[in-house]
Amino acid sequence: MPTPIRTDQASAERRRRSGLVRLAALVLGVVYLVLGVAGFFVPGNAGSTSAGPFGTHATQYTLLIFSVSPLLNVLHTLVGVVGVVAARKVGGTAIYALALAVGFAGFSAYSVLVLGFGTGDRFNLNWADVILHLVTMAGAAVLAYAAFRIRRPEAAGS
Repeated sequence: MPTPIRTDQASAERRRRSGLVRLAALVLGVVYLVLGVAGFFVPGNAGSTSAGPFGTHATQYTLLIFSVSPLLNVLHTLVGVVGVVAARKVGGTAIYALALAVGFAGFSAYSVLVLGFGTGDRFNLNWADVILHLVTMAGAAVLAYAAFRIRRPEAAGS
């Protein structure tokens, strides 16, 4: 039978894990915030297409390998700001990560359908965006699991 961890050791371990989970949410938020804000500075991207900011696919507007459009930039900036704010507490991180995992699962499905069938791409997506969003979804799911385990330590032993 394993020896139970002393309360002060368990508390220190919980604080350490809490800090790591919060740091991961902060990094994720900052990456999306930078990507979203930088996308607004891509030359010619202000209107994205002749159809306006919510127009159709225009592949010439990219930042590194990722597509940009005003709508996608707003989405990325919002994800970033919420991530930075949510990183203040483990509870906020848990909810943020879970919402991000679910949201990006849906958005990734939308992206694959739009790029696969070529209909109504309002976000100006490309396959690099799809991969970014799928990786974010998987990372957010792991982050949510870790954050919820920290919040409910008695569930970790069962």
